[in-house]
Amino acid sequence: MKAIFVPSLGEAGKIFPNVKFTEWKHGIMQGEFRGYPVFITGVSKTPVTFAATAVLGTFDISEALLTGVCGAYRESGLSVGDVISVEKDYFADEGLYTELGFESLFKMGFGFMGSRYISFSAFRDLPVADSNTVSFLDGEGRISEILQKSTGASVENMEGAAFGYVCNMLGIKSFQVRGVSNFCGNRTEQQWNFKKAAANLERVLDLSFSMQ
Repeated sequence: MKAIFVPSLGEAGKIFPNVKFTEWKHGIMQGEFRGYPVFITGVSKTPVTFAATAVLGTFDISEALLTGVCGAYRESGLSVGDVISVEKDYFADEGLYTELGFESLFKMGFGFMGSRYISFSAFRDLPVADSNTVSFLDGEGRISEILQKSTGASVENMEGAAFGYVCNMLGIKSFQVRGVSNFCGNRTEQQWNFKKAAANLERVLDLSFSMQ
């Protein structure tokens, strides 16, 4: 069985406007899209780790797709509204930050896996990009610039690497599809367009799952 995961009910309501969500258990909401279950995980690494573990440990799921919006770094060349398939997702801000820069836990020798990032399978023929999973959103710009330079990622989100880690540990094939809703950095220059990102995700996923 394949399953879809979305961080927030707000995102899910725009991406899957005709899907009704009700509580499954543990506060996790569930709906159905074209015969496939859709679960609301919660925003950030902690709730997505719990929700993914609870769901994947209960249902016989062979492929898991995480979708939702993301922010793009201006250096990426991406535009608000673009939809991408995440290839590598970094645990970007776990480590040591000093005036000299940022050093990851992995480089410090405390990494809990073989690399600093999680790999996802490519989804359909979407353009691929690397992402940073972050624990907080930098509305000033200096920290996000440091993190972008440390990985070379094009976008950032708050759940991807943790979700992929759970899937990898359980031997489940994982995908991550994101719609760019804004630019990272200074809040006055982020150019938010959530509706455009969600509408483009709705179109891409509706077409993809109607073909399965």
